[in-house]
Amino acid sequence: MIPWLRRRGRSGSFASPRVRLLELAVAARYNASRLGLLAARLRRTYERTRDPALAKMLRDVLTLQAVLEILSVRLETLAEVGAVTSDSLSLLRSVLSAARQAYGALGPSVDGMLAELENLVASIAASAGVELEVPDAGRAGEEAMRVLEEARVVAEQRLGELLQGRQD
Repeated sequence: MIPWLRRRGRSGSFASPRVRLLELAVAARYNASRLGLLAARLRRTYERTRDPALAKMLRDVLTLQAVLEILSVRLETLAEVGAVTSDSLSLLRSVLSAARQAYGALGPSVDGMLAELENLVASIAASAGVELEVPDAGRAGEEAMRVLEEARVVAEQRLGELLQGRQD
C-alpha cells in the first residue's frame, strides 16, 4: 500500500468513491513517475552497452508508464463527472489486468504495483456497491487493448526522442 493513501475522512467514515477515484489517479501518477526513474536508469545503461534486451525493456517500461498516465487522466475525468459505474471500473480493471499480463514480467515490484492498483479498483467497486465484470469480457477488453496500443505509440515516440536526443 502506498503509505500516504488514506481512505478515511475527517469523521472517520470511509471516503466517497469519487475521492477514492482521485486517490487512485494520484497512485497511478506516482507509479508512473517511479517508472520514469527506472526508464532513466535503463536508458543510461543502454547507452553504455547497446544491449538490445535493454532497449526492449526500456520500451516496455515507457509503454507501462504511458498506460498509467492515460489511466490517471481517465480516473480524474471519472471523478470529476462522478461516474462510478460497473462499466467504467471494469474498463480500468481490464486495462490494469492486460498491462499486468503484458508487463508484469518486468519485475516483482512492477507486478506488485499493478496488482495493488487492481486491488484499489476492486475496493472502489465494493465501496460503491457495483459489481465488476470479468476483466477480458466484451467492450472492456477491446477498450483495454486500444489503451495499450495508444500507450505503445506514445512509448515509441518517447523512445525515439530519448535515443535520438543522446545521439545528437
